[in-house]
Amino acid sequence: MAKKPAPKKASAKKPAPAASKKPAVAKKKPVAPVKKAAPPKKKAAAVKPKAPAKPAPPAPVKKAEPAPVFKPVFEAPEPKPAASAPAPASKLVMKTGAGGTPALTIAAQASAGAAANGNSHPANILVLVSSSGWPVTDLTKDHFTLMEYFEVPGQQAPFSNNITSFRNVGTGAYLLQVKPINGAPWRTGHHLAQILVSSSDDRQGQGAVKLIIR
Repeated sequence: MAKKPAPKKASAKKPAPAASKKPAVAKKKPVAPVKKAAPPKKKAAAVKPKAPAKPAPPAPVKKAEPAPVFKPVFEAPEPKPAASAPAPASKLVMKTGAGGTPALTIAAQASAGAAANGNSHPANILVLVSSSGWPVTDLTKDHFTLMEYFEVPGQQAPFSNNITSFRNVGTGAYLLQVKPINGAPWRTGHHLAQILVSSSDDRQGQGAVKLIIR
């Protein structure tokens, strides 16, 4: 039989020399601070387009309030003292003259005479002048003023202050003849005039006259 090989002896290990130095202590590495995780960002909300602003409704128009109606009061008003009306500063102021003599009273009538449509003959005016019923007989042509109003259709010129003939009868009656100025012809119609009379003692009076031309 074959012989088993003899087992090899284990070589004796030399004891490791004792370390003269103390084993180095491993330095601890500084632990880095743990950063906190940032909070998750919020998603930006989607911006919705703004709806166009609606126009403001028009302000309601206020209706005008009706004026208040005042009912008449049937109470008799207290009598007020009568105030004397101031006389207007005009040439036509009725004056009493010296010594408080009453103003003049004027009455007048007109007649066409020879005056007619298309011609320039004089027309007649009779003027009666009195004061307190008594005739005034000392007037002259310069004391009379004649003014025509309301133009007649087709009349080219009035007969204002165009006294072509003057006669003092002596009884308070005065005969005047008039015709249109500048030789203009008469026209058919009613010619209205005002007669103003002023006496030497500053008394005054006035009247109206209508001359009808056919």
